[in-house]
Amino acid sequence: MSFEMYTGRIDLTEPDGRTFDYERFILTANPDGTRTLRTLTRSPKGDLLRDTNQLVAANWRPIEAMGRLFFKGQAHGTVMRRVIGDKLQSWVWPQGGDMDYAEFDAPQKMTVGFHPIFHDIWKTCFIDTSNNDWQDILIHTVSNSWNGSSLGHGQKITGKMRYVGTEQLTVPAGTFDAQRFEWKTSFGKILHLWRTGPHNIFLKLVVAEGDKAGSIYELHSLETQKVVWPA
Repeated sequence: MSFEMYTGRIDLTEPDGRTFDYERFILTANPDGTRTLRTLTRSPKGDLLRDTNQLVAANWRPIEAMGRLFFKGQAHGTVMRRVIGDKLQSWVWPQGGDMDYAEFDAPQKMTVGFHPIFHDIWKTCFIDTSNNDWQDILIHTVSNSWNGSSLGHGQKITGKMRYVGTEQLTVPAGTFDAQRFEWKTSFGKILHLWRTGPHNIFLKLVVAEGDKAGSIYELHSLETQKVVWPA
């Protein structure tokens, strides 16, 4: 049995030029074609930490996801989700509180968001790259705020995204053949995004318009490993 692992770091450069070690990730391309993304994200202020684990099918359909949130030194709880058929099942465990369960519709091209910056590139996975038309995207988010500083059953948000084209992109981790996208979010932002490879690895995200315009997230380092275990 064999699988591939991609381990890396994403840095954030804010509009004032300050740079932060923002996110660490492990992406596993599993033997059955599914993909697992594990991320640890720390806010620039150092007051928010997100720990997420998301599993998607070979066709990028969400399967399950889990997220833990720590804010201002306190654990805020855990959310776990699973997509079964056309339903999204959601469990929320507030820290020190009772579990709450809810069920939502899960349309075929819906993604499940937990706010890691790497996962923003996976929101491009259902975009038709045969044209440059604006297309609808649908996300069921875990938080009702852009920065993910709350935790709950969340809500569905919509947006528009389009495929721009291919180019060679140089980031601190190296030079890659990249696909570029633009995203008009429901938060009044316009984002430019770049991905690479069959597993849609995050390369870069630029906040072109809206709050924090000029912020740049870039792949700082990437290590690739193919693991072969004896039968």
